[in-house]
Amino acid sequence: MTDATPTINDAIRAFRAGDLAAAERACRAILAADARDGGALHVLALIAASAGHAADAMDLLDRAAEAAPTDPSVFNSRGSLYYQMERYGEAEAAFRRVLALREDLPEAHGNLGNALKAQGRAAEAEACYRRALELRPDAPEMHNFLGGALRDLGRLEEAEGSFRAALERAPDYPDARYGLAEVLATLGRPEAAAEAFRAVIDAVPAFIQARVGLAHALHSLDRADEAIAAIDEARALAPDHPLVAFTRRLIHSNAVPGWHLPMINDTERNDAYRRAVERAVGPDSLVLEIGTGSGIVAMMAARAGARRVVTCEVNPVLARVAAETVARNGYADRITVVPKLSTRLEMGTDLPEKADVFVSELINIGMLAPRMLSVLQHARTHLVKPGGAIIPRASTVYAMLVDAPELARINPVGTIDGFDMSAMDVFRSPGYAQIDLGADVHTPLSDPFTALEFDFTRNMPEEGRRQIAVPVTAAGTCHGVAFWFDLFMDEEVVYHSASRARTNHWKQAIAFFDPPLAVQPGDTVRVVARYDANQITFDRAE
Repeated sequence: MTDATPTINDAIRAFRAGDLAAAERACRAILAADARDGGALHVLALIAASAGHAADAMDLLDRAAEAAPTDPSVFNSRGSLYYQMERYGEAEAAFRRVLALREDLPEAHGNLGNALKAQGRAAEAEACYRRALELRPDAPEMHNFLGGALRDLGRLEEAEGSFRAALERAPDYPDARYGLAEVLATLGRPEAAAEAFRAVIDAVPAFIQARVGLAHALHSLDRADEAIAAIDEARALAPDHPLVAFTRRLIHSNAVPGWHLPMINDTERNDAYRRAVERAVGPDSLVLEIGTGSGIVAMMAARAGARRVVTCEVNPVLARVAAETVARNGYADRITVVPKLSTRLEMGTDLPEKADVFVSELINIGMLAPRMLSVLQHARTHLVKPGGAIIPRASTVYAMLVDAPELARINPVGTIDGFDMSAMDVFRSPGYAQIDLGADVHTPLSDPFTALEFDFTRNMPEEGRRQIAVPVTAAGTCHGVAFWFDLFMDEEVVYHSASRARTNHWKQAIAFFDPPLAVQPGDTVRVVARYDANQITFDRAE
């Protein structure tokens, strides 16, 4: 830069070169001559955003927009900042302003699609990505974004095609390779998924989600030793990563699925499914069930008069025993047990036509099981008739702050009788523990509050969060959050996992804070309730 008055191009070049100080000096000099120079205000906003000063950046962008109301780049930057701040509705409005000024900007269509997708509006996002591709057909990132939207819509084969299209144009694009791997895993093609996850890891060794995906794929192939080795490699790279810890415990705890017998003896659960099935099933009904387990719900549907029941179970041992149970009870002529993932069912072969009634039982003690939302979305898209009955239809998760010293003592496992027993912690249930609020020693430290709500009849984002200010009602040590759920089977039948009955096999769940927190009545604890593709979690807000 010379002694001459700097230009906006000087500021932009300095910013792109990473010389933020020089870029800021240039902008200040320009603004000294013209305090309403939109370009200089815009670059200063980008400098503030890169330094993590979001509020200052937004103020500068507002001033830039006022000074240059027809400059689409200003509104694009505003939308990008809103998106980073997770203010997706405002991001959407900003990107729509960009397109009102310049409809032919493929990046703006892609950005708008991302904002819509983050709000759970995947169908609208799909249209944005397709428009971006009309404008720039060879943009690999748009094929990748489109693949993500199609995956959210349950159109997994189309999503696979989009991810492959991105990779044809950019073979070293790890996000697209990872998206492809995730789709292959959900489609029940674990060998191909494992190969794709390995390709991501080869390109980006620190891609932890790919290492976790590889462990899941190997686990689903019953290659337990390889799955454990894969997740331990991830743990060596990221020992504190919550997804690694969750998956490591999942692989180990699933080695012995001991919950099947308590589940089929859960009278309240059975009663809720039976009542809902009897209300939904007619003599002409084709019923699809995901998650056969013992086969008891499939037999309820047959006993209620269903014309045909198709039930799928990926665990081959369970599938064989369920088929034997069905035959023992005289329903082999009407119930077919298919030993497959639901995403691998073939229309016309495994399922004669789309189902009239769709029943799923993928729930665990924390309500949300791994990939449950995407599996349900695929079934609604491909396997169930429009307007078909869906059981259960929805769920609401409730929670409260608790003092639970005995459970906290072993979560995580540490020193016992003077011995370091922490290696045993790998066998603990991942993410959260079970609590029996009817039997386990605990003190409620707040009133129950609504944490999260799920509608299984429609597409939902695979990730979501809610921050809640929880008033403390009693003094104690807040070890974490106990939570439970209502399953809305249909408009009238509701199952309450809050039940204190001894036969309630789910009981309730507890997520522990690290460290715990001393509280008094009148305090407020800010809790963040989150869900992702694998689980529900609770943390204290920073």
